[in-house]
Amino acid sequence: MSELKKLMKFRENITHFTKQEPNKDTIHQILKDAHDLIPVKNNMWNYYIDVWGPEHHEEKKLVALQTVTGQNKRDFAPGGKHDGDIKLLEEIYDDWKKKRELFRQGVNLGGNFKSYGFNDQVTAPYLLVYYQKPGYPTEKQKQLGYKEKLISYSDVTENQWQISSSMHGYGTTLLCAEQGLYASFCKCYYFNYKNFNNILTPLKAGFSNVAFLLGIGYRDIELPYFKNTIKPDLNEIVTWK
Repeated sequence: MSELKKLMKFRENITHFTKQEPNKDTIHQILKDAHDLIPVKNNMWNYYIDVWGPEHHEEKKLVALQTVTGQNKRDFAPGGKHDGDIKLLEEIYDDWKKKRELFRQGVNLGGNFKSYGFNDQVTAPYLLVYYQKPGYPTEKQKQLGYKEKLISYSDVTENQWQISSSMHGYGTTLLCAEQGLYASFCKCYYFNYKNFNNILTPLKAGFSNVAFLLGIGYRDIELPYFKNTIKPDLNEIVTWK
């Protein structure tokens, strides 16, 4: 198996990270390599990446609350019977975390607690937020002769920023895998102004203004997570002409 295939196989979308913090210089180098090596259409960066490090634990917990999932998750959705009840949501989350910890003692209580679960990968030591911005050439690009132009939020090519950010995100996961780090995507959270905080502030420009969140750290191998392995056959997707 090639080294590239090994990295692609290593990469998985997990839920639980350990508290061990990757070296900040390692994360910086991964982001630099991704920036230098991953293509962007016309070299026009029309997305930003916010990096939230280990010191932002409390902010990440608020994001985790926003990712509530499970059978009764819509109780906390806009218009749900518990819409905006952050105190109750936090109590459920804290209990869910305690029950998950029992797995370490061999107690299997299933994946959800009281029909709720959470995408806890957003509490990884490093959390990247990929979100849209109008695309101007940077000062460096203009000094090098790049012509002034703008890709606005309403531009007909607005989905190009999602393509570019997604390419960057996946490339980053492989660079993380090269360092023994896991990088886990999350796009499951509610559009609810009552729960917004600093990390999810870009959502105020619209739900589509955030492409995804990417948690980076070391995998907690003692805690299980759901992995959907049901894929279509190749010939159901690819057509040779």
